[in-house]
Parts: sequence; structure tokens; C-alpha cells
Amino acid sequence: MQFQAFNKILIEDQMIRPFIAGGVKLGYEFSIRYPSYRGTYLSCIEKLEIAVDGKQIDLKNVVFALNGIEYTVSQIKDQYKTYWFVLNPATIRVMTDEELTEGNHEVTVDMYHRIPYAGYEGSYLGLPSCVTRTLPYRA
Repeated sequence: MQFQAFNKILIEDQMIRPFIAGGVKLGYEFSIRYPSYRGTYLSCIEKLEIAVDGKQIDLKNVVFALNGIEYTVSQIKDQYKTYWFVLNPATIRVMTDEELTEGNHEVTVDMYHRIPYAGYEGSYLGLPSCVTRTLPYRA
């Protein structure tokens, strides 16, 4: 069985918020944290998938924002200088014109990340972190 103790902190227990830029609603967002006792470089995230209410979100519509910088999911693998400290939340923005209804929604974040300091005999330790949490949304 894989180590799962820190998975409970992956999705922050907060609201899903509307994402508005220039007065225009472009989608919605919520916060996540790196599920470990130490941070890592973004390039160590090998998989990041998002689902809302059981519906997989197309990664082309997801923006990962950390430390004031926005990345597409496909750009994360190249961010070997960008460190994700465990106390710094990242924002997941889902860019969509589909309106969420007010109320509770089931959010799933599925991430696979390698632990660069835990390599043995030419390989490295990789951990899956998959969490589903019910979060409220108000427009």
C-alpha cells in the first residue's frame, strides 16, 4: 500500500469560487496544496487530472496558478526551477462557459508525483495522490 497520510491536504477545504477577469466570468477555481511534508519542483508532477461532479475536465481548459504565475498543465513538466512549498496553495482554474449551479459539488484531484530525494538504485519513488472532496459553490 502506498503512503497516503498527506493526501487529505491535497484539496483545500474551501469554496469553489467564480473566476472573473475584467468583469467577465471565465470559469471557476479552487485551491490545492502539495500533499507532503516538504515541497517539490513542479517538474516532479507527472500527472494532474481534475474532475468535477464525476466529469473529467479537459486539461486544455485547466490553468495551474502558483506564486502569481499561471501555467497550462502541459507546461508543468518543464518547471524544474519553480518550487511548490507545502504552505503555498496553488489555484486550479477551470476555464469554461458552463455555469456551475449553486450548492455542493464533488471535486476530484488525481496527481502522480515523484519524490526526487527518494531515489534508489537508479529509480525514484513516485506517489499517487487522489482525493475527492465536496466543496460549496456560490456565484
